[in-house]
Amino acid sequence: MVEYSKVLIAEQYRVGSETYYAPCLGSFFFISKPTLDNVSTIKAILRSFELVSGLRINFAKSQFGAIGQSEEWCTLAADILNCGPLQFPFIYLGMPIGVNPRRKVVWEPLIRKLEAKLNKWNQRSLSMAGRITLINVVLTALPLFYMSFFRAPTAIIKRLTAIQRQFLWGGNLEGKKIAWVAWNQVCASKENGGLGVKDIKAFNRALLIKWKWLMFQQQDHLWSRILTSKYRGWRGLEEGPPKQIFFLLVA
Repeated sequence: MVEYSKVLIAEQYRVGSETYYAPCLGSFFFISKPTLDNVSTIKAILRSFELVSGLRINFAKSQFGAIGQSEEWCTLAADILNCGPLQFPFIYLGMPIGVNPRRKVVWEPLIRKLEAKLNKWNQRSLSMAGRITLINVVLTALPLFYMSFFRAPTAIIKRLTAIQRQFLWGGNLEGKKIAWVAWNQVCASKENGGLGVKDIKAFNRALLIKWKWLMFQQQDHLWSRILTSKYRGWRGLEEGPPKQIFFLLVA
């Protein structure tokens, strides 16, 4: 599919502005200017792939969307592709797209998933070591995907911490137990007398700062070049205007 798309885009079906493709996790992103000619180009690529590979693309289960375009234009383009219009927000690879991560409602599915895990565990039969292991392996790992992309609101961080703290000391969603050690001491490393539980706020910030490091290391990658163009590079992310959403989420 990769090589075939390269040939079609480069030679046979180039109309109007150029159309680029970006393979990602078994999916394809076609990046081009929003023209109906380019939509027809994408349809020709997909149809030609069907003929060459013998595979069929289920257009009835596919959706088309364009950021910054009118609803009428998106509907017309979707009709050309014989698929439905994409509605924002939507879920892609488990990640909500087109949402404001500063709203608590975005994090509610994650909270419910954590609470469902707690309801399945019989805390009375677990030792302290077992609870610590489950906190590190499950309760800290579940928010990992969200926190790798979004800066969690303060209220959500407090709620996630409360869930971990109640589970550690034997409490549940209905009742609380006495916390015998301050939580910052619990989050300290074992070498410093703690239990090695990750601090949610610091962990979230570290995951987001990773993108700054990757931006510096992968300057030739498409995503890095887009951010460099928009924010004038690394320094722009550090000193960018506070109303820029990417700056607010990463800084």
